[in-house]
Amino acid sequence: SSAATVCSTRPAAVVTPTAKRTRAKCLLNSTIFTPDARFMVADIKDFYLNTPMERYEYMRFPLSIIPDEIVQQYLLQTLATPDGWVYMEIRKGMYGLKQANLIANVCLTAHLAKYGYTPTPRTPGLWCHESRNVSFCLIADDFGVKYVGKHNADHLVKALQDLHKISTDWKGELYCGLTIK
Repeated sequence: SSAATVCSTRPAAVVTPTAKRTRAKCLLNSTIFTPDARFMVADIKDFYLNTPMERYEYMRFPLSIIPDEIVQQYLLQTLATPDGWVYMEIRKGMYGLKQANLIANVCLTAHLAKYGYTPTPRTPGLWCHESRNVSFCLIADDFGVKYVGKHNADHLVKALQDLHKISTDWKGELYCGLTIK
């Protein structure tokens, strides 16, 4: 699986090119006016977790805030400094890490490229397939997908499932806080 691929980013880079709600609304309007088009929603579970990092990060925290059972289970008292700090090396993406979104997005972009999906060059957050009639807006880990022919949407869902656990809403009733009827 390409999830084991280490995704490289510059240390200072943390901005991710994602769509805004306005762009999602444009995609919804496009769906309405495209013959036979449908709209569905997909969400990646734990998008920011476990993405391998090329450059590790480090964190310290006081041993006193860790529950006793965890300290005992992992023998953390043996790892603590004399003044009570525990240091941790972060090797994979996690919540709270400022570059977690970017690292996950870089990996997702590389993964989806293998299936023919690429971000459009002038519209951040809008993606298209090279030959299939499917496009989507990506806002954080939420996909608003316009498609013609369920087999085209199934192709995207399969591509996403090859990297992540996802949930799908084939009725497309709620997307990034927008209720769709």
